[in-house]
Amino acid sequence: MQVFKAAVKTIFRHPIYLLVYTVLLSMMGVLMASSLPFGEGEDAQFTQFQTKFSVIDRDGSDLSQGLTAYLGERGIEVPLEDTQIALQDAVAKGQSSYILIVPEGFGEELVDAARTGGTAPELETVYSYYSLEGSLMDQEVNEYLGIARAFAGLSPDASQADVVAHVGSVMAESAPVEAVQLGGGTSEAQRFVFYLDWGTYTLFATIIVCVGLLMSTVNRTDLKRRNLVSPVPSLKYNLQVAAASLVVMTGVWLWTVGVGLIVFAEAASQISGVGLAFMLVLAYVFATVPLAIGYLLGQLGVSELASNAIGNITGMVVSFLGGVWIAFDLLDPAVQAIAHFSPAFWYTNALQQASELQVLTPETLAPILGNMGVLLLFTVAIFAVALVVGRIRVQSAEAGGNAAAATGRA
Repeated sequence: MQVFKAAVKTIFRHPIYLLVYTVLLSMMGVLMASSLPFGEGEDAQFTQFQTKFSVIDRDGSDLSQGLTAYLGERGIEVPLEDTQIALQDAVAKGQSSYILIVPEGFGEELVDAARTGGTAPELETVYSYYSLEGSLMDQEVNEYLGIARAFAGLSPDASQADVVAHVGSVMAESAPVEAVQLGGGTSEAQRFVFYLDWGTYTLFATIIVCVGLLMSTVNRTDLKRRNLVSPVPSLKYNLQVAAASLVVMTGVWLWTVGVGLIVFAEAASQISGVGLAFMLVLAYVFATVPLAIGYLLGQLGVSELASNAIGNITGMVVSFLGGVWIAFDLLDPAVQAIAHFSPAFWYTNALQQASELQVLTPETLAPILGNMGVLLLFTVAIFAVALVVGRIRVQSAEAGGNAAAATGRA
């Protein structure tokens, strides 16, 4: 087991990789999952934002009073004196996000302009140019007055009170609002699901870098020379290296899922026991994909610096295609089609299906096992390529493998 121990020690000689990739990335996943608005409840109601506003009514007509009452339903009225200093202080100190000044005779002039086709009077408004609150409130005022003018023009005998009543009934109509969570439910359990989704980056980056480092170390030409004269059989040597790589992968997996189970224990408890077990197994199966990639990089003789770059870039790309950074439903159809060639797509789908698993039936297990099978196919295919590359490297002097060590040309 000397080869196994030496290979594992190779990783621990570079603790910065374990700290940065395993610990820090998993902590980032915890922060991201904790900040998401999951668990607000299925019955959560939409609440309109209340904007602080002030109205200086110099008209006192039914129309101006109706407009003030309408704004009171849409925001919070802040009483304000009709003085220049009060107006300046309100804007400068942010006491009111929107100030509306209704000039004297406004109501009567608006009705007359609607019926005669004249120019409608203008209101004076004060709000910050960078405040969306004030801009949106101003749009609502314009909409209210637009309906009032249209009704007054179509109803010559209607009084201002009639106009206000009609506008109030029209503005009271609204479309139903429902919160929809793209790509999954809104239960607290989704917090743990998202954490494991984020783990695609953690697992890919960490395992590729660590296993790539291990393989590049044991595949150095000087070590190959020693192995040629070593009494350790080639098969036994390779099995010990593979076991060390598997231990590294398992350690990263244990840390990643362990942190999630501890931090999001309440969220995980809302998932059925069998569903949670499948999620953990899926994470382990998914981890074999970066394990195979790291093994391939080692067989290719990729340097430590290149392994870091490949691990990070591959992790980010795979996570993106799996719908971790952006909800998969929001991706372009062309990108969605490409995502099917990414292992993260099948992994995140399977995680969502497992989180909703309640009973074990062929219908509920088939999609999960199917996605898991696809992940294993990714691993087998990449590992097969790595074996071929390793065989060629061993037999090629130019590749710097055993042949080079034997001829002294490395």
